[in-house]
Amino acid sequence: MISLSDLYNLVSKNILEKKKRTFLTISGIIIGIFTFTFFIFVSQGLSNAISEQFSSLGVNVLMVQSANNAQGGPAGITNALTQTDITKVKQVVRGYDYITGQLFYPAQYEYARQKEIFTTISWENEYVDKVQKELNIELDEGRGLKSGDSGIIVLGNKAANEGFDKKVSIGTSIKVGGKSFRVVGIIKAKGDLFIDNSIVMGFKDLQNLAGYDNNQVSVIRISLLEGTDATLMQSKIEKKLNKNSDEKVIDVTSPKQQIEQFDQILGVLNLIIGFVSSIALFVGGINVMNTMYSNIIERVNEISVMKALGATRGDIRNIFLLESGALGFFGAFIGFFLSLGLAKLLGIVLTNLGYNVPIYFEIAFFLKIIIVTVLFTMLFGTYPALKAAKINPADNLRDD
Repeated sequence: MISLSDLYNLVSKNILEKKKRTFLTISGIIIGIFTFTFFIFVSQGLSNAISEQFSSLGVNVLMVQSANNAQGGPAGITNALTQTDITKVKQVVRGYDYITGQLFYPAQYEYARQKEIFTTISWENEYVDKVQKELNIELDEGRGLKSGDSGIIVLGNKAANEGFDKKVSIGTSIKVGGKSFRVVGIIKAKGDLFIDNSIVMGFKDLQNLAGYDNNQVSVIRISLLEGTDATLMQSKIEKKLNKNSDEKVIDVTSPKQQIEQFDQILGVLNLIIGFVSSIALFVGGINVMNTMYSNIIERVNEISVMKALGATRGDIRNIFLLESGALGFFGAFIGFFLSLGLAKLLGIVLTNLGYNVPIYFEIAFFLKIIIVTVLFTMLFGTYPALKAAKINPADNLRDD
């Protein structure tokens, strides 16, 4: 019986002697693993980025907005909600920390003779501290918005540093709606497209700027306590405010729900990419089988000599199975790290553009890819290995 060290030496020698053939054989495996793992890396990065974006709005949060504005964008006066709507929501929701009106408004700001539009946000005074804490808003400079603040604004990091040609500093003034507002704080960068690019203003100031009366709000924000059934509360709110089932007045959404919907879309895309990648892997498996057959023809004498010297059928079979597995290992290894490198590079480029797409290396995922690919190629190498094991050394040596 051939020892493990001898098996290793034989397999290494046979693979390394034919580098070009080895690379051509595993090219299909490399392409398949590269395609599949690259998309997995990018989709996981996107999923993490989207989760961070929506989680920054509060995971246990429900947002109520006019159905006319459900496709996105700040609500206008014509589709604003009212304090009466907030009262109705409070009548049906149980297990909440707070319920507050929230304002969104795209306003044109002027600074250093340059005009730019930013989404301005605000919350009712009594809940300002709670909302900012829930949104994990930390200050890079200055201070945050306080209850009852007037005539001041707090800028998101990108709005302050990249929104204008000239960087905005604490203590400077910015004009909006014909009035000057003093900058008292700059929010620490969050990698969040919403907060980083927004401006926070006092509730009364934003009502006046947007043309709302004291009774109107853009959105109703509901912060639920841990353990509260968000789906049930969402259903209750919809039934309460959508009195006529034929005419939808409001929509209720949650960051958690939007994260789940995005993950479902990525799941479908993963299946499609997985199917496409499996075709490349199948081609790679066929290449492995073809190479093993070619090796049998080229190495008939070698196999015969080994058998004549005492190698068993099992030894010959194991040599070819290990060679097949080794081809799968190298193909998976190269494909995996090529995809990881490209995904990391893409992540760096996107981060420099202001979009945080984290790409993570997970040893468990790497090991799964390696193990599955090795077993896959060994499966395709099984038949040639069995054929090699059946070679009769007496026939071949007599022919020589």
